[in-house]
Amino acid sequence: MSPLARSPILSALARTRIQRPAIQQFRTYAAVRTASAGAAAGPGWAAQWKKIGGSAMMYFPVVAVVMFWPYAVPPIMELVEDKW
Repeated sequence: MSPLARSPILSALARTRIQRPAIQQFRTYAAVRTASAGAAAGPGWAAQWKKIGGSAMMYFPVVAVVMFWPYAVPPIMELVEDKW
């Protein structure tokens, strides 16, 4: 490579003419991306209710079985004892 291509003056010219628009374009893109991410940062209330509803659909039946199985056992045992 010629010494002229490596000179600090040409290097500075190349930075100002080529790199500055690219850096400005990147900064603009980053600012737009940040602004759009802020608008949709968190899930809405509908998503929260859907999440809670999905958990409740599993929680309440399991709790009901765990808490109330003793009430279901005596009638079933009577049916089993009558057949034997």
